[in-house]
Amino acid sequence: MRGLIKAFCCALGLMMLIIPLQGYAHEKGQTQVTYLGNEGLLFVDGSTKVLFDPFFHNDYGSYQLVPDRVRRAIFESTPPFDGVSVIVVSHAHGDHFEAQDVVKYLKEQAHVKLVGPRQAIDEVLKLDSSLEKQLISIALDFGDKPIATTLPNIKIESVRIPHAGWPQRKDVSNLVHRVTLNKRKTIMHMGDADPNDSHFEPFEAHWRSQPTDVAFPPYWFYITEQGPKILDTRINANRSVGIHVPMSVPNALRKAEREFFHTPEQIVIVE
Repeated sequence: MRGLIKAFCCALGLMMLIIPLQGYAHEKGQTQVTYLGNEGLLFVDGSTKVLFDPFFHNDYGSYQLVPDRVRRAIFESTPPFDGVSVIVVSHAHGDHFEAQDVVKYLKEQAHVKLVGPRQAIDEVLKLDSSLEKQLISIALDFGDKPIATTLPNIKIESVRIPHAGWPQRKDVSNLVHRVTLNKRKTIMHMGDADPNDSHFEPFEAHWRSQPTDVAFPPYWFYITEQGPKILDTRINANRSVGIHVPMSVPNALRKAEREFFHTPEQIVIVE
């Protein structure tokens, strides 16, 4: 059945990945990533769970918000959102990050850590400084060496790559996070990275030091001149699945015939 779905969607120029059954289907022993909305993801390997960019409210009239029922499940720690260890934030823009939601969640989940750029961490601290022990600030300037954060069963390697639209948005601290769970499976969340290889080439040793099973780039990497090369040859990724896709899928993206998330609760198996 999975192969039939893939073949059908490829024929339409839109690979829709695996459509989950009820209750966020999860087969024992599988490592998977579930799409929440825009760049929101849930990465699960066994009992180890990480959320990426799950809290935001601004869709800029174009992007997919996290559905209310999914937001409720996250805040109530309803499976599969029970036992989350870490929230990883790419950058502090309104379609990726909302400090008030983060504060609300962390106050209820005192065991959860938040890893993100200093700009996002500072917004949380302004609202509630008592959460400082749960916050891990990644302070990177352009050109700095990647920073590794090690937590139980989780390794997060972060590098600052300019936000799309460079150099107009040079003050935005956009982080590309490579995350490995249980020393087994690795994914890469690329935030709103700019698809210019000049940003990636200086970190060649970083990309080569650890293969990535699945990278999650913003969709514009598929439709720009240098984006496909970055994904296919530069960052050492076996597979890529696009995110940040507008609700009205661009024709250029359909024609690219690359994998991407579009509908909340889609799932990809990390193999």
